[in-house]
Amino acid sequence: MNTASEAGLRGSAAGAAYTASKHGVVGLTKNLAVMYRKQGIRANAIASGGTQTGIVLDADQAAHGPAAHGPHFVNLGRIAHPEEQAAAIVFLASDAASNINGVVLPVDDGWSAV
Repeated sequence: MNTASEAGLRGSAAGAAYTASKHGVVGLTKNLAVMYRKQGIRANAIASGGTQTGIVLDADQAAHGPAAHGPHFVNLGRIAHPEEQAAAIVFLASDAASNINGVVLPVDDGWSAV
């Protein structure tokens, strides 16, 4: 189970290194899913949107985090609680998702749909 980001699904205002690393997580997830499926190992990821963490809650306009790029997040939607991200991870890791492999699940209140 991996944690990507909305930035791993498209370009991002969060910076080149962050965006490139999250695209790398998406590629790694998909590769692992193909390489290890015959061994019964699944690899999935969530692509989280804005989440109530320190980088979102404590950042201001002088910061280098997401809050510094406010105009780029106009379609962000509702900021998620960490427990909502965790619930998606628990589902993907559960037997209920036993035939889900290589998926990057957006958990972003529809931000990736815009």
